Amino acid sequence: MDSSTTAPRPRTVFTRRVASLLAGLSAALLAASAAHAGSVQITVQAADGKPAADTVVLLQPRGAWSAQPLPAPAVVTQKNIRFVPYVTVVPVGGTVRFVNEDAYDHHVRSLPGGPLGTVAPARQFELRLPAVAGSKPASSDLKLDVPGIIALGCHLHGSMRGHVYVSTTPWHAVTDANGRATLHGVPEGEAEVRLWHPDQLTDQPATRVQVAAAAPAVAEAKLNFAPRRRPTIAPRDQYNY
Repeated sequence: MDSSTTAPRPRTVFTRRVASLLAGLSAALLAASAAHAGSVQITVQAADGKPAADTVVLLQPRGAWSAQPLPAPAVVTQKNIRFVPYVTVVPVGGTVRFVNEDAYDHHVRSLPGGPLGTVAPARQFELRLPAVAGSKPASSDLKLDVPGIIALGCHLHGSMRGHVYVSTTPWHAVTDANGRATLHGVPEGEAEVRLWHPDQLTDQPATRVQVAAAAPAVAEAKLNFAPRRRPTIAPRDQYNY
């Protein structure tokens, strides 16, 4: 018998066993990490005391933390001549899925961000999505590997604006209409909360929180400015639709 055909088999079995052990160890570590994780509830106000909606909340543990699995694609819908949601946040390496639910074509293109349009987008891109056909809206996925901000626009409809924040931390959220956001699965210990808003001219002050698995950490933060009022939905006859 030719020994060359049988020699690799023990090594193959050994390799599979090692891979199985490593997978089991990884699952155990993730389970242990989840067992010692907590949540943070944060309320953000504008400088005028009003709730600060559409604010990106970024939480960075001050200690070491393990890599987190990438989430499912974040969906940004073009609907009623708007980007919905207005602000989206994804981790580095994450994916944004653009979906057109309107009955007419749209573009999605990257634009400079910031209230003065002076911040270069983290990634340059442009794509076109055809009108919805029956119950099947057109969609396109875009993977984002560089941290930073990306303003969104539509070449066909100049009033459309949206924003994507590509985060270096996997713990992030966007405040709702009441200025509130909750982050889950945060490692126990001290953490730093930072904020970002599309209208800000300068960085926002950081807030420190103590995370524990026993009970949610509650924090309050305040922007150093009052965001502009968001524009209302464009009238349909503005574009003769």
